Amino acid sequence: MTETADRPWETLYPSGVLDFAAPEHGTLVEMLTASRDRYGARAALTFEGKVWSFDELHDRAHAFARLLVAQGFERGDRLGVVLPNRPEYVVALFGAMIAGGMAVQINHRYPAEEIRRILDDSGAAIVIAVDQTAARCSDPSGFLGRTLIEVSTVDGGAGRADGIPFERIEDFGSPEPYVTTVDKTDIAVLQYTGGTTGAAKGVMLTHANLVANIEQRYAVTYALSDLPADAKSVNVLPMCHSYGLTSVTLTAVRCGLDQLLFPEFDAETILATIKAEQPYAFAGVPTMYLALNRSENVGSSGLDKVAVFGSAGAGFPLEQLEQFERITGNRIMEGFGITEASPATHANPLFADRKVGSIGIPLPLTDVRIVDKDGESTEPLPVGEVGEMIIRGPQVMKGYWNQPVLTAAALRDGWLLTGDLAHVDEDGYFFIDGRKKDMVVSGGFNVYPAEVEQALARYPGVLEVAVIGVPDPYRGEAISAFLVHQRPHEVTHAHLDAYCREVLAAYKVPREYHFVEALPRTAVGKIAKNKLPSS
Repeated sequence: MTETADRPWETLYPSGVLDFAAPEHGTLVEMLTASRDRYGARAALTFEGKVWSFDELHDRAHAFARLLVAQGFERGDRLGVVLPNRPEYVVALFGAMIAGGMAVQINHRYPAEEIRRILDDSGAAIVIAVDQTAARCSDPSGFLGRTLIEVSTVDGGAGRADGIPFERIEDFGSPEPYVTTVDKTDIAVLQYTGGTTGAAKGVMLTHANLVANIEQRYAVTYALSDLPADAKSVNVLPMCHSYGLTSVTLTAVRCGLDQLLFPEFDAETILATIKAEQPYAFAGVPTMYLALNRSENVGSSGLDKVAVFGSAGAGFPLEQLEQFERITGNRIMEGFGITEASPATHANPLFADRKVGSIGIPLPLTDVRIVDKDGESTEPLPVGEVGEMIIRGPQVMKGYWNQPVLTAAALRDGWLLTGDLAHVDEDGYFFIDGRKKDMVVSGGFNVYPAEVEQALARYPGVLEVAVIGVPDPYRGEAISAFLVHQRPHEVTHAHLDAYCREVLAAYKVPREYHFVEALPRTAVGKIAKNKLPSS
């Protein structure tokens, strides 16, 4: 796609958006240096009452790079980052890149064996972790056989005796930055997918990929606003996840935001912080917003003073979305992404209409097509027709780490095959209809679970819903719905069945409704349909 006519969504962009999206920097290392030069003594990270300036973040990242090199870290090497949200995470992330290597993102809540699998696959020889994780993952050969850089927590003393204290970076401080060759085509991050459909794969995200996605997000948010010099951002999404990494952590560094860091989400703590600190931006997943909605303090917390709200990771129940927006008087900018695209690809931006059920319009410099889900062609299908969504843009990954066959299957002629079934309307708004592998064949008809989920999510009192296919002797597969509902709303099988028969074709109506307290989730918060009972 090269013509504006092929990108109808571009007519919705305000003037200058495409210019804003053009990357200022080639690498994340250059971006950090530019932020140091631009923001200097301004607060960059705030954690447990302690503030780190942009000057300090820059200098400590370079000191950490020297510490890595002293341990034998070389250009192209990998650092396993197994940390909760804390300042040391940001330092380690940039430090690995400054030293010419890459950060391997690992959720610190993973069991030891999963951490070991990712370390083995990536070949990371050095790991940074907090003392509790170090104690949990230690074996006779040390931290799963790796050199450990250990971050002490307030409890302290629970880790490995032979771990290198993070504080050793003080020995490597210097008024001069550490200099090595870093190119924009170098891999900056290995971002492992959740692995719900098999073994986790290492997505290779280059400096150019991540810088581009930062600028794309910046172009549709902060570039269009009057960003105060002392603006703050609540950073409670896990940095180990691509959404928290790019859209929150790295974007905040680029924009000069003071990141208020939280290793865990607690609704009351977040509301109290918002009331006291009056942050400019908050990003979360729908479950976080649901928890905020339920709090008795939500109306008095100062949420109406937050300028930018972002949400991604899952669909947002319409009733809860509208409730939150009534409380705050602001719109939530819902986004969509995929790890293989750094991750953001679409947004329901504040400058355009929001269409119920849509993931929004593509970000600047992003091409998106709907193509035949069964063929090899990348030619677009007609408007409104369901097919596979494919994406092309500067944020699309280099490939999968040491997986040339899987890389070839995912990337075709520069296009990323997402595996998502979707359709697009005449205005360029995209709608997800399900996953290729999730499609249910019931009585010979194709049923896309996302369509049924979106219908049920609009029923009053339904907070969350997941739809799967279950074996059925007559139809082959039947539709089964699992729902979390909000009391005191009365939601019964009969109510839902009558409602679905009004809004869905008969073959799409669930045969079973299961009310549950919560839906199972992966380690990064996505609904884990493979853990729902299918019989």
